[in-house]
Amino acid sequence: MPSASAILAAPLALLLASIAPAAAVAQVGPVAAAPSEIPEGFTLAADGTTLVHTASGLHFPAEFEGFKRLNEKTFDPSGEYVAIGYDRPLGTGKDHIVVRMAIVHIDQMSARDHYMIMRQAAMAHFAAPSIASEGPAKIPTNRKLDAYRGTFSGYRDNQPWLFSLTTVNYGYWSGRMTAAFPQAQAAEAEKYLGLLLGEVRAQKPKAPKR
Repeated sequence: MPSASAILAAPLALLLASIAPAAAVAQVGPVAAAPSEIPEGFTLAADGTTLVHTASGLHFPAEFEGFKRLNEKTFDPSGEYVAIGYDRPLGTGKDHIVVRMAIVHIDQMSARDHYMIMRQAAMAHFAAPSIASEGPAKIPTNRKLDAYRGTFSGYRDNQPWLFSLTTVNYGYWSGRMTAAFPQAQAAEAEKYLGLLLGEVRAQKPKAPKR
């Protein structure tokens, strides 16, 4: 497989998530997409497994650092609202970290407004959710980007979980990401999430040609 930097093209914006599937996947485990399944709005890269979002040029490898890409869903056949998920087992494999990403074309919406619209949906999938922190965020590779992030705690099946919601405004494209994992596995989850985010932040979406 080519180097991670070469194949992983997804800004943090992309990494921002479709929330409902995140909790569901965490319960039932990952369902990897078959390489032959090319969702609407995507093409297949030369390696035969990496998906390329045609409108933005962002790349999503089938696997990276133990993460497996989940079944993709295109919300808009035009390719202007798409979602991708990744799942990675933690510890003995019983627990998982789940990352859901979405990229969407939204006219004139700040990252904060995007975040506020999605916050309740993110919290709704956990019992007794509480906000640990929220506010403007900085993307290390582009500190001028308009980004907003919230971190939360809550419960699933009486087990404490940690989760987050991040939104980024890239101009033509906006995105959101959720990441969720059991609190008991926080150290390992943060380690692998950091690796995924490092590769994801290396890319920037492009506006489609008109």
